[in-house]
Amino acid sequence: MGHKRKQGDTEPAASPEPPHKEEPSTHEPSDNESDAGSDTSVGSNEIVEVDFEFFDPKEQDYHAIKRLLMGVFGDDSEDFDIGSLADLCLAQTAIGSTVKMDETGDPYAFLTVLGMQEHGQKEVVGQIRQYLLKKVPGSEKPRLEKILAANVGLVLNERIINMPPQIVPPMFRMLMEELGWAKEDGKPVDFDYYLVMAPMYRETEAEGLDNDDDEDEDKEEQGRGRRPKKSKLELDAYVHAEDEFIEEFACF
Repeated sequence: MGHKRKQGDTEPAASPEPPHKEEPSTHEPSDNESDAGSDTSVGSNEIVEVDFEFFDPKEQDYHAIKRLLMGVFGDDSEDFDIGSLADLCLAQTAIGSTVKMDETGDPYAFLTVLGMQEHGQKEVVGQIRQYLLKKVPGSEKPRLEKILAANVGLVLNERIINMPPQIVPPMFRMLMEELGWAKEDGKPVDFDYYLVMAPMYRETEAEGLDNDDDEDEDKEEQGRGRRPKKSKLELDAYVHAEDEFIEEFACF
């Protein structure tokens, strides 16, 4: 399959509406104005309009999707056979979407869902299962094992940095439509749970050094031969904004 255009789709497959552009002035600049304009125009910001379209995953997307999947797992990607995972995603062309500028280009974004029960014998699925069980606290492990024993759809969602988040709602809407059609065709996609791989990052900030009193206290501590106290605030945040919304409906 090639370019995706679902029945009932009314939203254009494009980036957000570009900012309003002012009409060019008809005023003819003088020589001085021209010289000044040439100096200030260098390094000025330019507006670049880019249109994106949705496509079914294709074999030619293998390397790009493999790179995107590595982003899903971050530094832990070496623990998985990412190449095999990319093959599984490409094998189901009727489920999942890529976002490109044209059909021959590389995907800038990717969304799909894999049946963990359907592909349970695949080594990479076993690697993901063990990885998830290793990440949860011991007290929560029996609960997660019970969930993973059900029919679970593994949601893989990744895009390059600065890709407009406005592409996400239509991608998920198309995914739900495709799963509905696959269910009608007898595919095992009537999932009990959807397991979303949601990358996060952690910011660490120093606290207690923002005012003069704290600075004086640190100097006093240093005068006594002790190191100043610097408490740290760790902030966890999702890489993708939509995962904060999904978390509100999560059962685990």
